[in-house]
Amino acid sequence: MTHPLQWARAAVARTDPRARLADQVALHLRQHLPEDHLVLARHAPRDGGERVPVVVIGRDRLAVIEPRDDEGDLVCYQDHWYRRIDGGTTQSIGDPPSLRAQANAGRLRRDLGAGGFINVPIEPLVLLTRGHPEDVRSSCVPVIAGLDPLVRYLLGRATGRPDPQRALALAAALDHNITLNVG
Repeated sequence: MTHPLQWARAAVARTDPRARLADQVALHLRQHLPEDHLVLARHAPRDGGERVPVVVIGRDRLAVIEPRDDEGDLVCYQDHWYRRIDGGTTQSIGDPPSLRAQANAGRLRRDLGAGGFINVPIEPLVLLTRGHPEDVRSSCVPVIAGLDPLVRYLLGRATGRPDPQRALALAAALDHNITLNVG
C-alpha cells in the first residue's frame, strides 16, 4: 500500500515538469555518484519558499543544482538568459536559472548555519539537460551541459576522504536547527 504522502508527492511530480525533471536528475546522480554523496530531490528549505530542485551533499561541500530542460542554443549575458532561434533571433527566458541557483545556495547556507555548520562550501550550478550552452561565460555560476558531465564535474570537485557520517550530519543540519545541551 502506498503511503498518502508518497502518493501526493508522485501526483505533484506528474503535473509539474520542473519537479519531474528534478526527480530524473536526482535519480541519475544517485545511480552514478559514490555512496558517500547524498542526493536530495526537491529539498524544502526552512524558509518555507520554493523547493530547491537538486542538492548534492558531497565529501566537503554541497552542490545546489538548477536543472533546465530547454532545447536549442542557450545564451547568457550577465545572467539574462536567451534561447537562440533561427541563427540570429533570440527569445528571452524568464526566471534566470543562474540567479535561481545562486539564491537557493544562499537559502541552504542559512539553513546550514542554523544547523551548526558555518564554513561549508556551497556551489550553485546550472544543468542543461537538452540545451546547448552557446555562450554562457557571463553566468554567475558554472553551467554544465549533460548529466554525465555533471557527474564528472562533481567527482572532480570532491576532496578529502569519503565520510558518510559527515554527509549525514550535513543533511541533518539542513533539516534541523542546532541544539545545545547545557548540563
